[in-house]
Amino acid sequence: MDRKNSVLLERFETFAEKLKEECKIDEISDPTSLTQNEVITVGRIWCDSEGKLNPESVLLETLPYFGGNWIKLSLNELLTFSLFPGQILGVQGSNKIFNVYDMNKILEAEFIVTKIFEMPLLPMYRTPTNEIIDHNKNLNGKPLSIVIATGPYTLETGFEYEPLRELIKKMAQEKPDILILMGPFVDEDHPMIQNGEVSNTPGELFKKFITLPLAAFIKSSPKTKIIMIPSTKDICHEYLSFPQPPLDKAGLPKEVTCLCNPVQFRVNEILFAVSNVDLLFHLSRDETERVPGGTDRMSRMVHHILTQRHLYPLFPPAIGEVNMDLKHSLSLELKNTPDILILPSKLKYFAKIVDRVVCINPGYLCKSHASGTYAKMTIHPLSQKLVQGTDTENLAYQRTRVDIIKI
Repeated sequence: MDRKNSVLLERFETFAEKLKEECKIDEISDPTSLTQNEVITVGRIWCDSEGKLNPESVLLETLPYFGGNWIKLSLNELLTFSLFPGQILGVQGSNKIFNVYDMNKILEAEFIVTKIFEMPLLPMYRTPTNEIIDHNKNLNGKPLSIVIATGPYTLETGFEYEPLRELIKKMAQEKPDILILMGPFVDEDHPMIQNGEVSNTPGELFKKFITLPLAAFIKSSPKTKIIMIPSTKDICHEYLSFPQPPLDKAGLPKEVTCLCNPVQFRVNEILFAVSNVDLLFHLSRDETERVPGGTDRMSRMVHHILTQRHLYPLFPPAIGEVNMDLKHSLSLELKNTPDILILPSKLKYFAKIVDRVVCINPGYLCKSHASGTYAKMTIHPLSQKLVQGTDTENLAYQRTRVDIIKI
């Protein structure tokens, strides 16, 4: 078995075992076997063709010890569902048509689903109480100010980086505590790069339009911490696969922190998770659902990410848009349910609370020929009344304000 398949198999088996344990499923059955009574099984969702997943094309991949075969799911008995390729879940139902199929044949037998089991959320990070007291003391009662921006940073009509210059000008006035900048910093999709109209190298462009302006900004706002996260569209980064290591820090001011993509990190007690590929667009494009009067689409996509405990649960990944490096896929696994989840997307910007998580799509700083948006977060200190025991829940969703601002 090659490395790619072994990684996929390991996640499938491990997640299935956790789902069985956390959903208190007594026995996992083989859905391809004839059953008169309802049984419960765990599997992974696939599409039976190369087209978009729809209610008539949903397959379930069985666990390896059931042969790893696929069986079609009948969803007619369900009032509501939301499914996408790669999703691992439990299903309850029956297969009353006896047929055995292998993975290379068209499947006709159906497992009639009456109930879906999804994985519960991971616990949220709880901070040692003494740490929270220290953080509050350092803030001196003031809120934490964080600005989040995602590239592209220059309009398609030229290479002057006007929106980034405007953002840095604003930040020099506002002096946030933290400025999070996400790529692409030198975008491979820029028309002038696509057409070979740029004489400078990606490194020269990065130095001129990113490094030097940031160095000047740091001089005017030395207390602002800058975090940079790459994009798979960054031609100034030698790694275009996903997950990505950090940008090369050579030449950047020492005050800049370069992180990988995706990344999970803490600012004081607050746990952040960031995935800088357009996961929201990819998931929403491949989802099939029946949600009469239910949640909005973006809330569903965020909920999938949190319950799948993964920063890119879609599989296969978006063709031509994500070059998945499964050797480093462990960095995609959520360690805890984050307090703040940042998911930049071409879809409309938003900030909302889903499952007690503050979820943000800041939008792009540039969209084609027009300037775009960025996000500004204000996180107030945790009330002293809530700091109890040896550790404390962060409750970031109760004390965070997010503004989406047009540049």
